[in-house]
Amino acid sequence: MGITRYFRDRRGRQTVFLPPNLPILAWAGFGTASAMALTPRYRQALHRLSQGAMVWWAAGETFRGRSPFRRTIGAATLVRALTR
Repeated sequence: MGITRYFRDRRGRQTVFLPPNLPILAWAGFGTASAMALTPRYRQALHRLSQGAMVWWAAGETFRGRSPFRRTIGAATLVRALTR
């Protein structure tokens, strides 16, 4: 497998920069909301939802990623998120 294959899907399209999917949008939205939350209770709840969305994204990329690069990034993120 060549280095360019690592960053491409089966059809030969690059997969490094793709539009955000629902889990990434949820992570960003909950993360932003947690930063703006007025009480520690809401801040913590929104932060946990943000972390959950990141685990959702990482699991999806690990098992259904379109290229070896995406599966590697997903696995690394999943390991990091679950060991924190």
